[in-house]
Amino acid sequence: MRARGFTLIELLVAMSIFAVVSVMAYGGLRLLVDNRDQVTASADRLGEIQRAFSIIERDMQQALARGVRDPFGDPRQAMLSDDLAALEFTRAGRANPLGRTRSELQRVGYRLEEGTLLRMGWEVLDQVPEPALSEQPLLEGVEEITVRFFPPEGEWVEVWPPASAGPGSPLLPLAVEITLTLEDMGALPRLFRLPDPPMEQQQ
Repeated sequence: MRARGFTLIELLVAMSIFAVVSVMAYGGLRLLVDNRDQVTASADRLGEIQRAFSIIERDMQQALARGVRDPFGDPRQAMLSDDLAALEFTRAGRANPLGRTRSELQRVGYRLEEGTLLRMGWEVLDQVPEPALSEQPLLEGVEEITVRFFPPEGEWVEVWPPASAGPGSPLLPLAVEITLTLEDMGALPRLFRLPDPPMEQQQ
């Protein structure tokens, strides 16, 4: 008996079916890869946001009621929000891995520059002209940073220190709310409770 091969039409039909199945399989694989990339990118982004908030929280937990002097010798409040920084304050617990002879206190602050949230750190509390300042990028893709303060009187305010506080006031709020408005996730508020004020401030 003579062996029978495939006809041209059968080959064309088989190749067409294979092509359709291949396109469907590639589309499914491409979708899986895209979904994986999106999940990975989202996880990385959330990790960046969490790290930024963790650094801010660590600073807030060490907030200290200690005013400073600006480069002109004028008093500057222990915590404030002005045109120079969205938030600026004095904190304790400054790391000193090299064991240098210096204060464990540090002046820190946060400001927004071209979509990047920066953490500022001054080398000394009472500043000299052109003080040494380091800036650490915390988070990119930030459109806005807003800050609210919860004073001992119990009413949220958007400016600190309150009008009743004098220059160089050591007054601290009980809590601070920071809201970061991100390009990709919108507004993300975070509430930070500050250390309990000293007894003389509570009275």
